[in-house]
Amino acid sequence: MTTHIGPFEFVDPLPELREPRMLTVLQPWIDVGSVGTMTLAFLGETMNAEPLGQLSRPGRFFDFTRYRPMLTREGGERKVTVPNARMHHARGQDGGADWILTHMLEPHNNGEEFVEGLIEVVERLQVREYVLIGSMYAPVPHTRKPVVSGGASSDEMRRKLLANSVRESNYEGPTTILAIMGASAPTLGIDTTTMILQLPAYAQVERDYMGLQASLELLANLYDLELEIDPVREEADRQRQALDETAAEDARLQVWLKELELAYDMEARQQPEPEPDAPKLSPSLEKFLQEVEQRWDQPSS
Repeated sequence: MTTHIGPFEFVDPLPELREPRMLTVLQPWIDVGSVGTMTLAFLGETMNAEPLGQLSRPGRFFDFTRYRPMLTREGGERKVTVPNARMHHARGQDGGADWILTHMLEPHNNGEEFVEGLIEVVERLQVREYVLIGSMYAPVPHTRKPVVSGGASSDEMRRKLLANSVRESNYEGPTTILAIMGASAPTLGIDTTTMILQLPAYAQVERDYMGLQASLELLANLYDLELEIDPVREEADRQRQALDETAAEDARLQVWLKELELAYDMEARQQPEPEPDAPKLSPSLEKFLQEVEQRWDQPSS
């Protein structure tokens, strides 16, 4: 038996939720390096999350020539897994708020209906905070602490973000249709929090463990989570060492790194006005970063 809420179907009966937070990842547009996806997977395993719900007919929203179904074999039997937006439920640690871990895919069709359905879900499940995490490529060096930009609707969370060096985002430009969810939540009495990691544009990897480490540490600090992330730190250290070795053998990358480090350090000083001789990125680095932005301009890239 299932319970239907808008276009979503849920395990029946619905669990008793304790002041739930919805932690959302949106793929592929703001999930470079799979940081958000890996974060949800890590939290789901750590918190023993269980399946909660998914779209009843994902083909209404997704183009399966762009999000491909996967064919696997189990015990000699063929199994087809259809791409879907899925939610898992995890009990909060030490009696704290529950978590709804939500892995969303950018809809290709009927985006307004998709968002309206998600709003119906958060109202029905009495979600008290909608949290969006993600990652994008940016002109930042891997040799510094990852930059995180974002914001929150509540004063308390804004103070926490500031205390954890999260820079307030002033972004304007193309966005996802799911941004309507973030804009609508406060009018429904739901707090919103957004955290987007900036990853080095010159170091594109399928699984960015340095970003994963930063994501998990930030969530642990903000929500008092006890997470054993030593294995993640080890992978992040290996990845960082590999980048160091690559940079040592690439003269052009060494020059770029120095430029990025200088720009990073100057911004970190939080000067109200840039100095007259503030460094500019070299034309070659600017061209490279523009090419990266163009490749990631469309969700289907």
